[in-house]
Amino acid sequence: MTTSSPVRPRGFSPLRRGLDAFGMTGGRPTERIARFRTISDLFEKRWMEGAVPLVLALALCLYVLMTTNVGADNAPLVLDEMAEFGLLAIGLTVVLVGGGIDLSVGSMVGVCALGALVADRVWLWPTAVVVPAAIVTGALLGAVNGFFIAILRMRPFITTLVTLIAFGGAASVLQNANSTKIGIAKDSLVWDFLSNGRVIGVPAAWFLFAVVLFVVHLALTRSRWGWWVTATGSDRRSARRNGIPVTAVTFWTYVLSGALAGTAAILTSARLARTDPNVGHGWEIIVLTAVVLGGVSIQGGRGSVLRATVGVAVVAIIQQATVADGAQGSFYTVVLAAVLAVFTILDLKWGKYRQRAVEKLKIDPARLSLGPLIDVTEPGTVWSPNRRLTDAPPVGLGKIRGAEDCAVDAEGNVYCGDQRGWVWRFRGLEDTEGEVFSRTGGFPCGHVWDAEGRLVVAVGGMGIYRIGQDGEPELVANQVKRSPLSLIDDSGLRAIDDLDIAPDGSIYASDFSTRTNTADFLLELVEFRPNGRIVRVKPDGTTEVVVSNYVFPNGVCTSHDGESILIASTGLCRVDRLWISGPKEGRLEPVLENLPGYPDNINRSSDGNYWMPLCAMRTQMSDLLGRYPSVRRRMTREVSVDNWVVPQLNVSCAIKFSDSGEILSVLWDETMENYPMVTAVKERDGHLYLCGVSNNRIGRLPLDPAEIGDIDPSAVPGTAGARQVSEVAR
Repeated sequence: MTTSSPVRPRGFSPLRRGLDAFGMTGGRPTERIARFRTISDLFEKRWMEGAVPLVLALALCLYVLMTTNVGADNAPLVLDEMAEFGLLAIGLTVVLVGGGIDLSVGSMVGVCALGALVADRVWLWPTAVVVPAAIVTGALLGAVNGFFIAILRMRPFITTLVTLIAFGGAASVLQNANSTKIGIAKDSLVWDFLSNGRVIGVPAAWFLFAVVLFVVHLALTRSRWGWWVTATGSDRRSARRNGIPVTAVTFWTYVLSGALAGTAAILTSARLARTDPNVGHGWEIIVLTAVVLGGVSIQGGRGSVLRATVGVAVVAIIQQATVADGAQGSFYTVVLAAVLAVFTILDLKWGKYRQRAVEKLKIDPARLSLGPLIDVTEPGTVWSPNRRLTDAPPVGLGKIRGAEDCAVDAEGNVYCGDQRGWVWRFRGLEDTEGEVFSRTGGFPCGHVWDAEGRLVVAVGGMGIYRIGQDGEPELVANQVKRSPLSLIDDSGLRAIDDLDIAPDGSIYASDFSTRTNTADFLLELVEFRPNGRIVRVKPDGTTEVVVSNYVFPNGVCTSHDGESILIASTGLCRVDRLWISGPKEGRLEPVLENLPGYPDNINRSSDGNYWMPLCAMRTQMSDLLGRYPSVRRRMTREVSVDNWVVPQLNVSCAIKFSDSGEILSVLWDETMENYPMVTAVKERDGHLYLCGVSNNRIGRLPLDPAEIGDIDPSAVPGTAGARQVSEVAR
């Protein structure tokens, strides 16, 4: 059962988003968090792509540390290997994210390392030339891979397997031809610095690796080139169609991989200071295992050099563990092969089932228990059906496609939006053609005049706009500050649906969901979760959330005295009052509860009361389904959207109620012939304008003189031209 207790403001908290309306749902505190949806939101995060493999890799690392002789004394050796393997892992990560693979990184290290020693000790090049020459050589070897793969479009796996053998053969040739000469070392400050030097107290190799890691991470995540690499790896065809130079991107990823292999070769040569025919041999397996452990997908499009670095650390620790325990080198190879196989399968399965879990858990309905259902068909009550709305003359017949709301100016011109994103203008009943006054690009929902007579529109999917006399829309607000603890980005006003102006010029608007767009409103009618909020746009243009955790707020209206706003909760079938000034400022109180239908936009009437439509009616079935969220969840999985059981949306009903919550009159189109759905009721100059999001017209119903007062409902309360209720003759 929903509660009717008023909500009072609490103490200041930097994490609080205005008044918390969750208590009005009647739900238990444990129901505040949608458990299944929270899991879905977590799985949908980009960083979750490699989170599970990474966590398992860290668990493996912890197991190795606890069961072997590896300790703090091995840390320098682990970090030395991380610097060399890490550079290769960074290059391989970029290649994998770009949709390729490079199996030749180990052979390139061998060629560059032996080539650097030959140039230094046989050809007697200056060391200052040897170092950049080795890096350039690595880049050229990478360019060979890039040429075959990007330009000749050969398969990356086969190509790099061939170059693995070819580069390995070249390294053997260099070794055999110069083995006696390169074994004689010579003094060099550059080699000494790279092997034993320090930069701000950090070994030079570690410092160089950290710099490269930082730069490549920024390039891959924050630059256009990085976005191109990710897009190419995700879908080459789509990337090419969107103007991304796929060939160039692929080519340069291999060049970068080669250059980093040359850099790793320099560090290896400096550390060993001697020739070794096994330099780089089998390193491709080590590095590939490391990046897969780090959550980099071998399918392309997903990966992070930071996570790959963690994988390198795990592999380095495993290697030191085998050495510390005296195991044979072949045992280390077997372990790496097993780990690589397991985590490759995990990568394939996790990527597949993660997205499936996201889709299954995304919709998470809440339990909804409303009060007793009022029988509106019972004769002799205020709710008794009638045909007051049936014969209302139409405006814009056949031109309008679903006007959610409208506004009427002093000359009687009718402005309304439709589902195509247009704002129409009709100059009276005689104007059957109308004209497109403005094109918003979204779905114009709520319409209101500000104190200066300018049209302000709540545009679904885009935000709040002000439309000038020339029809040009001007953005007023489209976002608020993001909630600090929200898993999703809730800063955008994507589901803005109604608005009104307060006496101080502030705009209060209902944003029915922080999760969906206006077009996906059916999701809210299935979930009934407190996803909505009330937003205030201050006169200076800044925005704030004044009420959060509201169930489908779908209409706001400034009261006649300007001290409060009325809020229609479509999900809870109720109307609440938020005091915005006076002694009760900051309190949220009920006005109407347990309505027989689902309320929509609220508007002032000329006699000091309020008009509000019921856009749908409650039924015994809808109330029953509300109490069984698991049934609704199953429905969303098994049945198409068109066949979802949601509240009956085809109803034509408008009610008038007072400030105290008394239902004064109810108007129906019992036949539902002309106005099968009413979503807004606007009074102006003795007429009632009927809007419906599924109608092809707007109704213009003449009111009885007894129903008309002296207040201008379109004027902003508390400003010139607006009269207080106390001033109206009774």
